[in-house]
Amino acid sequence: MPKKRTYNFKSLQGSSSSSGKQASSSKDGGSDKAGSVNERLGELRRLEGKDAIQKKKELAEIVNQRSVPPNVRAVLGVPDSEPPKPKRGVRTRMPNRTPGPAPPQSWLKRPAWSLALTLRDGRRRLRGSSSTNDDRIRPSELLRFARMTGDEPTEDKAGPSNLLHLTLKTTALNWDLFDHEDLPALVDIPLRLRLRLLGYLAHYGPPIDLATLDALTQGNEAVRRLDLAGLSGYGSLTLHRIVKFVKQQSSKATTSASADAVVDSWDQEDSFEAALTPTLSTSRFAHLSHLSLSHPPAGASWRDLLSLSKHIPSVTHLSLAYWPRPTLTPNLATTTVSSQHSPDVQAGGSHYYSNLDFDLSEPASLLRQLSGNLLCLQWLDLEGCTEWLPALGYHGEHVDTPGGIRDGTDDMDDMAQTLSQVDAVTSIFVYNWKNIQYLNVSQGWLPRVSGMTALRKDPSAAMHRHIAEKYLDSFDPFELLRLETGSVDLYDVEKRKALMWAKTEAPARSAAAAINLVRLTHGCKKVEIDHGWVARR
Repeated sequence: MPKKRTYNFKSLQGSSSSSGKQASSSKDGGSDKAGSVNERLGELRRLEGKDAIQKKKELAEIVNQRSVPPNVRAVLGVPDSEPPKPKRGVRTRMPNRTPGPAPPQSWLKRPAWSLALTLRDGRRRLRGSSSTNDDRIRPSELLRFARMTGDEPTEDKAGPSNLLHLTLKTTALNWDLFDHEDLPALVDIPLRLRLRLLGYLAHYGPPIDLATLDALTQGNEAVRRLDLAGLSGYGSLTLHRIVKFVKQQSSKATTSASADAVVDSWDQEDSFEAALTPTLSTSRFAHLSHLSLSHPPAGASWRDLLSLSKHIPSVTHLSLAYWPRPTLTPNLATTTVSSQHSPDVQAGGSHYYSNLDFDLSEPASLLRQLSGNLLCLQWLDLEGCTEWLPALGYHGEHVDTPGGIRDGTDDMDDMAQTLSQVDAVTSIFVYNWKNIQYLNVSQGWLPRVSGMTALRKDPSAAMHRHIAEKYLDSFDPFELLRLETGSVDLYDVEKRKALMWAKTEAPARSAAAAINLVRLTHGCKKVEIDHGWVARR
């Protein structure tokens, strides 16, 4: 028989009644006893649920609210919608984590201007910074040509620190970030700033190409100053391409001028009057007066320079600093032509030992041709051209008539007979460059006072004693005394340098004396010749 079970419901009834009594007593009597933990948690859940429902309703209203333009919203009086709350930063895990503390974020971030990869037209191209790898001969001073001509004030050793200088310097240092698609935007920059940027590119930036030169010089304004120091001849901007570019600009100006003269219709008065008064179209380099081609590569072509000079006859200030020896055949210096019935003949105009033999016929001839193309020249910079500088005072004779002579006579035969025997220095500095005023023939460096003092006291260097005395007399006496006591030449290193400098300076001074002597003989003014150490008057 199964065991009979009995259930006791008194305990359940008593607990419920007791809880009911407690609840009634709390309502009636208002006791301050706090409820249990579970009761408190339940109440909090109910309150949070009410707040969550309210937030959901607000979000639904915001999402369903249609966006209204700002102008219409102001008319209707609709309040502005709140911007979305910023998302919390997601913690990223760094790859290749090494032991130790994490590196600072400034070490991991790269500035925008240091990126070498550019994405253009779906192609990934590597643009390495060529400004650090090129072997260009850069100008030793920023805007050297402008400072020498007086168009730029001379700054202190620290250099300029204005906003324009910092902007152009940063642009030149990061020129690799510019692409050909960015060049048309440079037209919005004023022409004077674009031409100034060329000087910063020569001193700080990489080599440029012809498209960059076109973008930096284009516009309706005439280019009067062009500083290509340290740029012409490097990379793709060869002097031959510059000559073609200048020719192209002059041909474009001629074509546009002829096209404007064509009448659209003979019965239209406006077109007929416009044809009678055509607009004058000139090349952008037609009024070029200041040109710097200094610091070229070793293989600079004089043939291209002569071709360029024919298209820029208005140049008054020219810089050819550190140009090589004038010759049309630089690759034939060691080449000879042999024959069975005659002695060997040099294939080029100058041979390998032309400097030792003082053979200056070809340099003098090329300088005469250059002077015939640039009749308006007033200022010439030949710094560092000590190898062929004596060719300026060359007295070799030739039978060509100087191109700069114009006397208005019709009998050309009599003129040719009168001027058939004219030396090179007279043809250059009397007939062609009659208006020249300044000539820079400095070597580009100066010896120390200790070396020149020792050279003056050396009896074996008596022929250079006069130059040493002239050089030392150019210093202030107190400054000279301070320099002599502050430097000691133990191994005669400075003395040997001073001797090399004096040997090169002597032919330059002789050429300068010959130039001024010829000009004074023909009634011309003396040329201010700067040797780099004589104070200007």
